Amino acid sequence: MQEISLSKKEIQNRLNALRIKPKGLEPRKYGITTKYFTENENKWDKRIDYEAIVRMGINNGVGEIEINKENIFYNQHEPDLINEILANAITKSLYPIKTHINEKGISSNEIIDHPEIIKRWHSEKNTILQKYASDDLDEFIEVTENTFTNKSKLERNLQYDWFWNLFFHPKFINYGDRRSVETDLYLAVIPYQSPMLFSGIQKIEKIPTDYHSFQIRFQSHEKKAPKYFHPKTWNEENKVFISLNVSFDFDLYYHFPMHTVANLEVYLKNWKGEKENISRTQFSMYQQDTQVFEGMQLSNDSPFITGGLVKLPPNRWGFNNFENLENDW
Repeated sequence: MQEISLSKKEIQNRLNALRIKPKGLEPRKYGITTKYFTENENKWDKRIDYEAIVRMGINNGVGEIEINKENIFYNQHEPDLINEILANAITKSLYPIKTHINEKGISSNEIIDHPEIIKRWHSEKNTILQKYASDDLDEFIEVTENTFTNKSKLERNLQYDWFWNLFFHPKFINYGDRRSVETDLYLAVIPYQSPMLFSGIQKIEKIPTDYHSFQIRFQSHEKKAPKYFHPKTWNEENKVFISLNVSFDFDLYYHFPMHTVANLEVYLKNWKGEKENISRTQFSMYQQDTQVFEGMQLSNDSPFITGGLVKLPPNRWGFNNFENLENDW
């Protein structure tokens, strides 16, 4: 079999033209965990675990995606406190949810199964009211009812979810000839507030991993943290900063999300410029059953078909083709 040769320019063009390949794409299940840490502690203060099942298809030439969330655990136990029970009821009402998705993995943020969501909410609401009663609960039900029945408001509320922010963040963009670009990422770091803008550098790796993926990384610039993150002992002399880094893995065959790990850090800086951690939040999403990729073959139009390396055919004069130099980018 003849070895495939790719120039640097061809690899660059292919990386910048990556798109989802939906043909043959099966539903995916992810294990998702969000952990909250204080200062330098290795033990989390709070964590939320759940599973997400994602199905993508093409309907009349338009991409549709269905996301379901299930098996939610709070601090490694099933919902049992009233606030956990109510939060779980909201999740069971909202999901599964359907929206549009384009070939670049970006959502329209339009809910296309709103009537089904309202039906589930009414069922969950009735179950809650049969078991619990209080003035605070009545107020909660009223506010939640207004949100679920207002499609536009419900669509805005999707932006308060780290999963939603990160899953649909634009990754298939033009990275130029250095595989790196300045861009923005929006993440809902303060509960029930619009996502915060993080400006930073996003880079696509040309060398695939040994577990059937390629990676895209985002590293934000350091910025001043909102007052929400200031410690109780804060004073104006202490400047509080916030930064974000995210690693995205996509499979080599369908170019669909496999894993995502995001770290949000809040910290002070001492007179030496050294970090003094205040808090840290870690979001991790790992695809389950990745053994399905064993034995799969890359298509010839993949930018990773040569392992991400420039492969040049021998020239007719027999000179060195300077492949090492060509791969230094």
